[in-house]
Amino acid sequence: MSDNVLEARPPEVPVALAVDIARSVFDVDGDATPLDGERDRNFRIDGAEGSFVLKVGNPADPADVVEMQVLAMEHAIRADPTVPIPRPRRTIDRRPTGAVDIGGVDHAVQLVSLVDGTAFPPGPLPPTARRAIGAAVAHIDLALAGFIHPLAHRKIAWDVTRLPELRPRLDHIPAEHRTLVERWLDRFDAVIAPALELVGASTIHGDVNPDNLLADRDDPDRVAGVVDFGDLVHARSVIDPAIAAAYQAFGADDPLDPLVDVITAYHAVRPLTRAEVLLVPELAAARMTQSVLISAWRAELHPDNITYVLADQVDCFATLARIDDRGPATLASELAAACGMSRRGTSSLDASLSLRRARLGPALSLSYDKPVRLESGTGVWLTDVDGNRLLDAYNNVPQVGHAHPRVTTALAAQARRLTTNTRYLVDEVAVYADRLAALLPEELSVVMFVNSGSEANDVAIQIARAVTGNRGVAITEHAYHGTTAATAALSPEELGPDALEPWVARIGGAATLGSADAAGRVVGEVDGAFGRLRGRGHDPALLVFDDVFASDGIFAVPPGYLRAAYERARAVGALCLADEVQAGFGRVGEAFWGFAQDGVRPDIVTLGKPMGNGHPMGAVVTTPEIAVQFAERWHFFSTFAGSPVAAAVGTAVLDVIERERLAEQAERVGAYLRARLEEVAVSHSVITNVRGPGLFIGVELDHESTGRSDIGKAVTNGLRRRGVLVGATGPRGNVIKIRPPLVFSERHADRVAAELDATLAAEQLR
Repeated sequence: MSDNVLEARPPEVPVALAVDIARSVFDVDGDATPLDGERDRNFRIDGAEGSFVLKVGNPADPADVVEMQVLAMEHAIRADPTVPIPRPRRTIDRRPTGAVDIGGVDHAVQLVSLVDGTAFPPGPLPPTARRAIGAAVAHIDLALAGFIHPLAHRKIAWDVTRLPELRPRLDHIPAEHRTLVERWLDRFDAVIAPALELVGASTIHGDVNPDNLLADRDDPDRVAGVVDFGDLVHARSVIDPAIAAAYQAFGADDPLDPLVDVITAYHAVRPLTRAEVLLVPELAAARMTQSVLISAWRAELHPDNITYVLADQVDCFATLARIDDRGPATLASELAAACGMSRRGTSSLDASLSLRRARLGPALSLSYDKPVRLESGTGVWLTDVDGNRLLDAYNNVPQVGHAHPRVTTALAAQARRLTTNTRYLVDEVAVYADRLAALLPEELSVVMFVNSGSEANDVAIQIARAVTGNRGVAITEHAYHGTTAATAALSPEELGPDALEPWVARIGGAATLGSADAAGRVVGEVDGAFGRLRGRGHDPALLVFDDVFASDGIFAVPPGYLRAAYERARAVGALCLADEVQAGFGRVGEAFWGFAQDGVRPDIVTLGKPMGNGHPMGAVVTTPEIAVQFAERWHFFSTFAGSPVAAAVGTAVLDVIERERLAEQAERVGAYLRARLEEVAVSHSVITNVRGPGLFIGVELDHESTGRSDIGKAVTNGLRRRGVLVGATGPRGNVIKIRPPLVFSERHADRVAAELDATLAAEQLR
């Protein structure tokens, strides 16, 4: 990308020279007054023939580019004499533009009529003004239709379609905003750029921002004119109204309202396709991303012009954050509805449920009394088929957020290139395994890939039995470890205690984990469980902990608890398994792994759920010694596990966790959310405890004094009705389970706390 125009300083033009240029080049006598400009020198010329604007071009702007701008304006005026743009004045010799030598450098000059208008007032404009802007842009785009010029295809930094070329400027962005900006750069590559290929293109104004808009002096809600064609470019047509709408979202609490006002008015004059409308929120965010990157960079280049260059910076960051928080998919859906575009055809809820039952069978249950019927997701938001936006405070599979563009891009790119199995040598797979091992204790360095957490725990059982020669396994009271035959046997949460196999024994759950002496109590419990196993003819092979104890009611690891339990297991030759399928990859905070809360080193670690952000992945990590013993006694292979696609996805997930510092965010936001929930508890004695590490939080509700055995279900359904998704867990189902994607912020935490407070009040649970 050529950055010359933005890097070059505007020419130094004395007022006297401006007066001379107007007279000698354009035959206009008058007084000159300097005007603001980003990269050119602009003057107001007032004379007997009226008022004009003289633009002395940036030395990096070729004369033929300036000429193209004049030709475009002339084309538009011929097509629509009422179009609200300046009227160009040709030179004395009837050329579109002139030239002037300043210090030995030629500069293109143009003269246009001064639009008789005034700046729109600062701050959010009323809907009537926003609609007038949308209509004005539509009239200009219609008038420009058919204008063709080879230089309209030139490379300019302000062309939104060239946003990816600004990625090297990311270092100029303040650290507190860099993650947000980088996320939108990623989203442009993954989502916006491919979608742009499917919509129409034309020559557009390219920069309808507030500085280029003038209001009618007598009617401030009417547009007197749109000025400055310096960013005229051939691009996707929808970019023009999207840019105009983006700037109108400045200062708006909800970006939807200004987007609707601008786009519906534009659509009424120049109809948009559904594909174009759905791109508007994405392109609005892309423009904000582009603006902050260019402005931050230019502020360093031109510190003397920093006030002008950074005038919109704060608003741009705020608008970008609001669009990001609101969710572009949700905004797009509501914008399409406002334009009278019906949503894609969907069957009725009853028909959907009927088909599901018939084809997926009765074994699969649905969450909530009113099923959530989804269409899309982004970040921490899910959108249902009716366009309702739901805050996802429950799903721990999309660890780095739904549809994270870095992850989806990695998946698609690798799927296009190669996917195969681990019987072939593909370096990226081993490199990813090395990356995983580096995040674990040094001894845990052998990685066996599988397809899910259940499969990982199943293989871990096989390893323990092969290495120890024993079969017995000890678990916590209400554990859940998977759905295979072997792991289901370790899941009394699903099967109930009466269905336990003879080779399974339980130790204490919630009562022990919540006690002041958990580390002391677990010693006797582990010894007792192993004794019961021996009594049934099964020596112990494995001690298993889910290191957030999710199904037992959610607990941070009590100090010394794992150390004491591991010591008892190893004393009798059993291996220790850390089931990190739910706890791992930063969910517990900066400790990163659940077992690390207690400073222990397991013999085996199993991974799953968040590992692929929704792509089916799992892993078993162990020591070289254990891996060798297992290989001597057992065959291991999985067709799809450890594929190059899985490795690409897993690598992208780790990249995002590290780049966006999500483990730190989980710790910070988790602490904030627990504090907010404890504030809610002050008003609701039904909340007996708020606990859990990082962003894995349990809110225990009193089911006994309320007489509400269904209290967990009632509250989760109440929150679902209020647009917040959570779950319920624990032996009695009375612990609200909150485990959102790690991109969850303090704003989202406030929403959860507020809606829980409202739900408890509505359910009359005090």
